Amino acid sequence: MQLGQADVFHHPLAVSDTAAGNGEAKKETEHHKGRRPSATRSVESQKQRRKSINSFESRQKNDQAVQSIQDIIGDIKRIPPVSLSDDHFWKRGRRHSEPHGRHMLSKKADTLHSIEEAKEKDENEHIELVSPSEEHMTRRNRSKSVPNTLPPIEESHRKAIYPSYLDLSEALAAIRQRKLFAGVLQIDAQDSSDANVECDELDASIYIYGSRNRNRALHGDEVAVELVNVEDMMNEKYAKMQARKFRQIPSDDDLPCSFETNETKVYPKYCGRVVCILERPKNMIFSGTLSLYRPLSAYKKPTTTEKPHASPKIIWFIPINKRLPLVAVPIKFAPAEFIKYHEEYKNRIFVGSIQRWPASSLHPFGKIVKEVGWIGELGVQSGVLMADHHIKDTSFSDTVLRAATTVPKKVTPSDRKGRRDFQKENIRIFTIGSSERDAEVAFSVSVPEKATFEIGIHVTDVAHYVREKTTLDKVARERSYAIELVEQTIPILPSNFLESHCYLLPNRERLAFSILCRFTENGTLLHAWVGRSIVRSKGHIKHVDTGGEKSEIESDASILLNLCRKLQRNRMEHEHGLSLAKHYVAFKLGKSGYPEEITRMDEADEDVLMNELLIIANIEVGQKISSRFPDQALLYRQEQPKMSAFSMIQSYLNSQCDSVHDLMNYVNEEKDHKKQQALNYVISKCLPKSKFFSAGSVDIAKYKHFMYGAPLYALSTEPTRNYASIITQRQLMIVLKGGQQETDNFDAIDKVARHCNATLAAKHSAERESKRLYTAAFIYRQSLKDMRNKNVEAECLVVGFQVPDIMFLYFPTYDLELPVACNEKSMPGHASNKGVYDADKQKMTLTWHFDKDDIQTVSFLSTVSVQLSVDMQAATPVFFVKLLYKK
Repeated sequence: MQLGQADVFHHPLAVSDTAAGNGEAKKETEHHKGRRPSATRSVESQKQRRKSINSFESRQKNDQAVQSIQDIIGDIKRIPPVSLSDDHFWKRGRRHSEPHGRHMLSKKADTLHSIEEAKEKDENEHIELVSPSEEHMTRRNRSKSVPNTLPPIEESHRKAIYPSYLDLSEALAAIRQRKLFAGVLQIDAQDSSDANVECDELDASIYIYGSRNRNRALHGDEVAVELVNVEDMMNEKYAKMQARKFRQIPSDDDLPCSFETNETKVYPKYCGRVVCILERPKNMIFSGTLSLYRPLSAYKKPTTTEKPHASPKIIWFIPINKRLPLVAVPIKFAPAEFIKYHEEYKNRIFVGSIQRWPASSLHPFGKIVKEVGWIGELGVQSGVLMADHHIKDTSFSDTVLRAATTVPKKVTPSDRKGRRDFQKENIRIFTIGSSERDAEVAFSVSVPEKATFEIGIHVTDVAHYVREKTTLDKVARERSYAIELVEQTIPILPSNFLESHCYLLPNRERLAFSILCRFTENGTLLHAWVGRSIVRSKGHIKHVDTGGEKSEIESDASILLNLCRKLQRNRMEHEHGLSLAKHYVAFKLGKSGYPEEITRMDEADEDVLMNELLIIANIEVGQKISSRFPDQALLYRQEQPKMSAFSMIQSYLNSQCDSVHDLMNYVNEEKDHKKQQALNYVISKCLPKSKFFSAGSVDIAKYKHFMYGAPLYALSTEPTRNYASIITQRQLMIVLKGGQQETDNFDAIDKVARHCNATLAAKHSAERESKRLYTAAFIYRQSLKDMRNKNVEAECLVVGFQVPDIMFLYFPTYDLELPVACNEKSMPGHASNKGVYDADKQKMTLTWHFDKDDIQTVSFLSTVSVQLSVDMQAATPVFFVKLLYKK
């Protein structure tokens, strides 16, 4: 029988949602007012029905079970129907170890992949993605008599792929209790499933397998790690590797990994998983290319692509650095007409950033910041380097420049209060070193008594101008370290501001912190005074001549250098510190920006010896601030290296040294200059990295800085080049005014220390990669002179090996290290040419197949002749090394 609108059946449970009470019953009557009455229902039956409903309502008020059933029914009515036909289907979630595409329920499932990756709402961009199947769904309208009694259901409730993070304060507390361990995450460049975290508290690194255990942490992040059972994690690893070998599919991170069934299982000492990210750049940027389709594994054919639906909601950002994950970018950030001409963007480099990474998403979400240019250009490759190290441009925003101009240049009467004015004293202050324009430390020499010297170390007071929580403070903290690339220097503050307010230029009145140290003739420190001051430099000296007539300033500089030599000897002999002499590679750039010359140079004696005074000044400052800030002082340390790291050097020298100091004595006796350079390079690589830390976070026994031979050290003498020195100067200012720490909570300083450590590591890496880039450009230009072979012949030294056939070569001329796999590609002439490394003998056997087989044995510091060539048409230059056979 056909029913009219009034014939719709109203279940008593449904009516009770709105018809509770007379007022609600009246609303129900008004709701049905105007409808055609049913021809099959009498007035008496309607009255009887209302009576039964009212009776039911009175009973259900005291019945909690009925209320629960009512809520369940309301929930069920809001669930949309899903068609299970071929045209309408839903995709199940991909298992973490399952390849993309294998988990689809039908052949059409690949059209949903991009949608599923971006299903999460972007809090900042409000991305709303709808499954295609929803367009064809027939939704049942709810009865108007049954209101929505439950809160609206969220759009996305996807199952979490990654575990949630531990709260930062809880993680820091657990680290102090040694329940968790902190360190920097290093992802393997060959297989991104493997990662390690170096931890100071443990005698070996923590191994982390798989992206799930990394828990969305990126390469270079400082993370908190929880130790897990080693056998469980390694069983998981080898099981997955065997499964991939069997199915011929890639790893979770789309990087191929080799696995042999007869491979010996190697177990690390510690395994762990990331539970919290302690430090990451605020605006993490990196370089990459754009793709409309998600890149597939190398195991699949290049022609196969996972295509999104007709109007995609996201595109893919593919980082140049393969340690970083693919990034899903909303289509609104794509370049204009990218969808139409996306093939033209394959050779163009962009800078992108990660905005968020939900626990339920396999990939992070991000946006495109800017375009760098076309692949293959030197300037673009330098831009890639800067982006991958999260380096800001040299230019500053208008807000920062305006803030810098508002800072008074002249010293005001209020600035003079509490400061010692050395302009009124008979002291000659001067700067010394290779550079005059960026001098941040000045010196003075006086002779108060016979056989004693009073040396003044005057450091520009940048903290006075860069006040906490100001615009200048924020930009200095974000950059943290001045970075010296080959083609440019990237400062932490505007150059005009540093020149007008901070640099100790001749005849400029400047605010400073002064440390006056009284020494004996033998370089023994008697006592020191630390205070705030006003100074004026009387001149600059680049080089101190040993003979001839000298001015007063030059005479003072000569006395200073002689004293520094004694200080250096005392530090190295009594404190077992290391030499501070360094070498560097200088580039002469042409008008095109390409290098025309490369020169290896040693640091000037003046620059090396002045560091001895800076070490003493920083030791005095460290003792000063740690006495008043026992938990919050920002200090600088370096652990003592383990002698096992130098085993190959000791085997070469045929000596068992008890310390690095003794080892350096043997190295200095090496007669071959190139081998001595290679030994110094290897030793510098094996030394632990220096780190900032808060005094309360580390045991006092670990305060020592090994290289400087200092029991306690605070870096305060580089305020124009690093943010940590500005923080140290602020603490010193409080101490000199009689202040001290108010609480024992050092989390804020610990956070600054972690940030400075991260930027310091990025600085060293960026400067090293910049030299590598311009060395590659120089070799590329030199190889063009040989139009036939397009390579450059060079000699190098072997500085390391890796099983089974990797050899590390060091080129002293370029200060460059390159790895080479000894196989038919690097040993041309025969397909069977190869090298095999014997770890027990620490030697590699190179087998050359010519008319008759010839064996060549290579050991540590063996000289090898090679042919070098460079591919500059890639996003980053690629070196090719061919070994030359010589009888």
